[in-house]
Amino acid sequence: MLHYAETHFKLPVSRLYRKEPVILIDSPFQICPGMPCPVWLIVRKASKFPVFIEEVYGKWKNADGQTMPFKLQIQKQFDKPFHFEELEFEKPQSTGLWMLEIFIKYDGKVCERWNYPFLPPRPLIINFLKEHPPKPEGWLAGDTHCHSSYTLDSVEFGAAPAVLQKAAKSVGLDFVCITDHSYDLLNEMKFQKLKNEKLENVIIGEEISCGNSENKNVHLLAFGNENYVEGHGDGGRRWWNTNPDLTIKEAIKKSNAFCFAAHPKLQMLLAEKILLKRGHWNFKDLTENKICGAQFWNGFRGEDFYQGRTLWIECLLAGYKLLPLGGNDAHGDLNSYTAVKQPLWSLKCNQEHVFGQVRTVTPKPFSELPEHLYMTDGPALWFENSALHAKSTEDYGKFLSITVFRGENGSEKTEKMKIDDSLSFDFEIPLNNSLYVRAECETTLGKFAMTSAIFSPPAA
Repeated sequence: MLHYAETHFKLPVSRLYRKEPVILIDSPFQICPGMPCPVWLIVRKASKFPVFIEEVYGKWKNADGQTMPFKLQIQKQFDKPFHFEELEFEKPQSTGLWMLEIFIKYDGKVCERWNYPFLPPRPLIINFLKEHPPKPEGWLAGDTHCHSSYTLDSVEFGAAPAVLQKAAKSVGLDFVCITDHSYDLLNEMKFQKLKNEKLENVIIGEEISCGNSENKNVHLLAFGNENYVEGHGDGGRRWWNTNPDLTIKEAIKKSNAFCFAAHPKLQMLLAEKILLKRGHWNFKDLTENKICGAQFWNGFRGEDFYQGRTLWIECLLAGYKLLPLGGNDAHGDLNSYTAVKQPLWSLKCNQEHVFGQVRTVTPKPFSELPEHLYMTDGPALWFENSALHAKSTEDYGKFLSITVFRGENGSEKTEKMKIDDSLSFDFEIPLNNSLYVRAECETTLGKFAMTSAIFSPPAA
């Protein structure tokens, strides 16, 4: 809870506190060919701090020196808890990276992109793709971990479900899993209200706080659960009691849905560990519960990713057929991620948790548990029968490496595949005597993909 960019929280005093609403502009980080480029004006907590927005203006710029200025007269009073207002103005028609410098004039003041205190403005950078993101025919790509405006409290929020649905189409997603925190959903009534929005290609799930084998709070992703599952241990609303409400096993049983460990090795502040009793998933937690896999790619490849992948491989080598999962944990962050750098003192902005950036791609709708999948922030990499296929585009770069990993005798053996400058490859990958095979690839533009593990069939 101490990570989110918040200007209305003081304990006991905050350098970031401001008596005005949060005002910002957001737009998807990439736009697929033929899809709209929606740009939203977002105003939060105007119910407490009403604001009159006069106009929004700015210009588009690209590397070729093209510019497109615009000015929008808003002339509107904002006074509700949350506003998402789509702005209509001319958008670029050519492909490539475009920068949107945008200004908001409100109550006699002007801010660029946002009014976050002490956070330098950052223009929106939008990649208008030349091609749709590659994937096998008939497969579906989705963001399996994001938060909607139903996650709304003193320190965090998300995007309106309808905003996520529209942004998903623009960035090239076929489905979205909205997984709001159990401690933000609070009760069955709020959870059912979210489910009743009935948006097409949106799966309503839950990020459940529950207790690991050390009785520390960890998060569990449940997909398509019919009823709310309580979990308030690390929500920060009951400081006198941070104990988990349910164990992992109890949360899975109560959800009656397929479940994944959320960010199993999340890097946390010391304050979160002490004040909120937060912990990590371990081998025992993953192997002694009816867990389907682990979402260890959580928006970017930092220590969280590498430690989570190591834990997953440990489970694979022990014979547990767990799936990997990629998501972004975006809290309404469509173009860049804003967060606290030092609690109550300073903010930061980076690309770590951007909606739709990391995709999970499956051969069937995610309303069912897939047998295999791959996750990516660019190229496609998938197994079909005994063949491994790889495909990239000019937008994501040529392949730098394609590596096959074989689980054998308690460790993984690696094989670098022979590649050239092509954007597409097909390899025959027999299982032989391996326990399993899996694959990873990287492109010249730093894009990455990895498959789930394909296990050998049991001996007759």
